[in-house]
Amino acid sequence: MADVVDAAGGAGAAAESGTAGPAAGGPAAGKVSPLLLLALFSGLFLVFLDTTVVNVALPDLQDDLGADVRGLQWVVDSYLLTFSCLLLSAGALADRIGAKRLFTGALVGFTLTSAWCALSGSVGMLLVARAAQGVTGAVLMPVSMVIITQLFPDQKARGRMIGVQSAVAGLALAAGPLIGGLLVEEYGWQSVFWVNLPVGILAVAVLAVLLPRVRPEQRTGMDLGGQLLFVAGVGLLTYALIEGNSAGWTSARILGCLAGAAVTLIVFVLWEARRKHPLLPLEFFRHPHVSAGAIINFTVFGAMFGAVFLLMLTLQEVDGLSPVQAGVRTVVLTVTVAVTSVLGVMLGERVGVRITAFVGAVSMAAGLTGLLLLEYQDGFSHYWWQFLLLGLGAGFAGPPVTAALLRAVPEERAGTGSGVGYTSRQVGSVFGVAVSGTLVSHHLSSGAPSALAGLPLPPEAVDKIAAGDFSGAAALPERIRPEVLSRVGDLFLDGTHLAYVSGAGACGVAALAALLLLRRHRSGEEGGTPG
Repeated sequence: MADVVDAAGGAGAAAESGTAGPAAGGPAAGKVSPLLLLALFSGLFLVFLDTTVVNVALPDLQDDLGADVRGLQWVVDSYLLTFSCLLLSAGALADRIGAKRLFTGALVGFTLTSAWCALSGSVGMLLVARAAQGVTGAVLMPVSMVIITQLFPDQKARGRMIGVQSAVAGLALAAGPLIGGLLVEEYGWQSVFWVNLPVGILAVAVLAVLLPRVRPEQRTGMDLGGQLLFVAGVGLLTYALIEGNSAGWTSARILGCLAGAAVTLIVFVLWEARRKHPLLPLEFFRHPHVSAGAIINFTVFGAMFGAVFLLMLTLQEVDGLSPVQAGVRTVVLTVTVAVTSVLGVMLGERVGVRITAFVGAVSMAAGLTGLLLLEYQDGFSHYWWQFLLLGLGAGFAGPPVTAALLRAVPEERAGTGSGVGYTSRQVGSVFGVAVSGTLVSHHLSSGAPSALAGLPLPPEAVDKIAAGDFSGAAALPERIRPEVLSRVGDLFLDGTHLAYVSGAGACGVAALAALLLLRRHRSGEEGGTPG
């Protein structure tokens, strides 16, 4: 990292004076403190860690709080929903009030809401705490990109730091299952939230001292109307997708939510088109790299997050693995993401973003298709290569197109531009978990009665399994337990196959977007201004 750090100015000197040199962005000369970068990336590490560490804790959480598959979906999506819906405002806010104040304040909030999650004694309380945690996490991702833009004015050095940032995200994804598995087995699901406190406190202390304060160049007002419309539209659609199976897809509540989401999102686009300072500048999408970045991030990461959600349930609830055993088996996926996130940006600079992103999308689709071969209680030797392809797909598709997207927007709008890229990724993740969980839930509810027919099970036990709650399996009589688990496992896997097929189709869309919208880009090119 030394050559990249040398490319930027001295954060330490700027911190002493309280400003960061020229308006163009970074400090004037010297080095960026490695301790500053460590603190900055530690905050991001926590945000990404909480997207995977919670997946490992879901079965233990289900046993403790009595949640079904629908409740588990909300545990994941309540965080992702607020996280994704507020990314645009966070990026725009950094352009207006300053990155240092916003990032450090959000990191304090993330640390406190992590403690709130750990102290939750019911599913309802945990959902509220997770939503609040998502609000603070939404600030950290796009504002970190603004800080990188300020610290590294050089395009090449900045691109490498984006790769490092992606590697940190991949490392957090890799560490999540292992850290989560060890913590859950020893201390319970609450510990996956307590672990955020010491890291958050230390990072805030370092950032307060070393992070330079750059005077924001924009003083325009916030688009509160656009923000409310966006939250309402995405929230209504997510609610309908998760609750549709239990409430009935033709029920007035679900049809009303779907209609409301469609109307609200249409009004949102019309509203943004008429605003002088919109939340989502639609003119950005005139640049093909911005459009491609949004499409590819949405589809590829939606497919991956949906698959990871189901895989963690499969490994623990169906195959009977412990949290640590499940975490170890996902390391091949997450370590591959960490490595290829850096390689993907470098490869994009050499051979072009178009080829790199296309290879990534195809690899993700191939990995998801390979998961269709999984059968009940298959060993690791049957699915390691699918995990490898999923990691390769995420690393080659995501970071290169995000770097290309940022090159395509004006530098003074870096916060808003990064918000566009990350919002598409996280909204895709919300929908990926919602759609995947809904497909499996529907398959369980419709198939459980016939699959369990002929077994001496009380109706309430069948209903519980049909809802995706397997917490009572250990209490079943020994003489019927293996047969029940075998039938339910096959039924559950059949449902996951539907989700994997839909994810592979989404990645096909990403591959087409890469071919049609991404022009050949080498490191010497300058990013164009949209429009």
